Amino acid sequence: MNWTRRRTLTSLLGVATTTLAGCLGDNIEHRALPDTPTGTWRQAAHDAGNTSFTDVSVPSRATPAWETGRADTIQPVVAGDQLFSVDDKLRAFETQTGDQLWQTDLEIDDPVGPVTTPAVTAESVILGTENRLVAFAREDGTTQWERPLQGMPSGPVTVDRDHQIGIVPVERLTNESVTTELRAFELSSGDHRWSGPLRISLQTTPPTVFDKQVVATGYTDDDVPVLRAFGVTDGEMQWEQELDDPETPPVTVQSGVFVGDGGTLRQYSHSGEQLETVADSTDDQPAIAAIAVADETAFVLSGDGLSAVSIPDRTNQWHFDANPQADGICVGQETVVAPVSSDEFDLDTSWPCIAAFDRSDGTVQWYHAFDDAFDPVTTHHPLSLTALSS
Repeated sequence: MNWTRRRTLTSLLGVATTTLAGCLGDNIEHRALPDTPTGTWRQAAHDAGNTSFTDVSVPSRATPAWETGRADTIQPVVAGDQLFSVDDKLRAFETQTGDQLWQTDLEIDDPVGPVTTPAVTAESVILGTENRLVAFAREDGTTQWERPLQGMPSGPVTVDRDHQIGIVPVERLTNESVTTELRAFELSSGDHRWSGPLRISLQTTPPTVFDKQVVATGYTDDDVPVLRAFGVTDGEMQWEQELDDPETPPVTVQSGVFVGDGGTLRQYSHSGEQLETVADSTDDQPAIAAIAVADETAFVLSGDGLSAVSIPDRTNQWHFDANPQADGICVGQETVVAPVSSDEFDLDTSWPCIAAFDRSDGTVQWYHAFDDAFDPVTTHHPLSLTALSS
């Protein structure tokens, strides 16, 4: 099994449970979502563990339901009946209709500059912008609190399961050199809690918050790639493991910590012990683009395609040959959605396209090509947000 990394805007929106294979052509008219979505995708990888797994049903077919708003380089997040997108403004939409509920100016000069993917709690939308952290009210977008950041945000905001603490990677200039650290803050007030040293990159964020640990992938000041754990309350480093070539953010679940490292999917215990590798690499293996974990199954997106691997026995459950076009996976109750193209898809253009697969055996449920103007990998131009209906 061969297990490359870029960003994607893929989100799960829908409630249908039946399946329909095949491509839905460009002539299919839009259909309104039949019900208000109840699922959530409240932060960059759905939850504080970066699992990319949400317990909802994916639409049974990729019929466009609505297009609206803007999505530059920041992926939208979803909380039930609300969707939030970020450019030079923070905007809230109804997930069923796409109607805009409110917008608020972020007062930034460059909409593709230092702005983070937000995180959503029951009452707030929290994000980092130029030299500050800001919390906005979910109801109307009014500012709840604002705190100076003493640096530039360099990755998504992560919030813990209990919505008590937030984590954001920050870059700041010290003595004419750039220092990168994880900054922990109180979600209720934005007050600084602690800072933990770690150099990170776009492909190694966000960190995870699980139980009493913050786990992050990055580099030491000497450029040594590491997986590092900090105490969630005080930021004290608890353990560290050297890596070969970190390719993904960590994923933390009850059974351990998972990370893509030089073409290998590795598993660590919560105390930092390296366990048996889930998938071994070879010299000619392409890098891992993204991983998701759901119910003791790891879903791995790589240059070879999409695979499902049993975590307890390390066996390959299924594999689909495909070309990853961005680095995201979304896992639902019965379906896996990934941004891939394939020779098996009957399309005029291979990209941009997303496809849905049966979780149990990898059978293609549907695939959908957006118009040529939609490119979640490279574009910095305004884009429509698209919801898919059953």
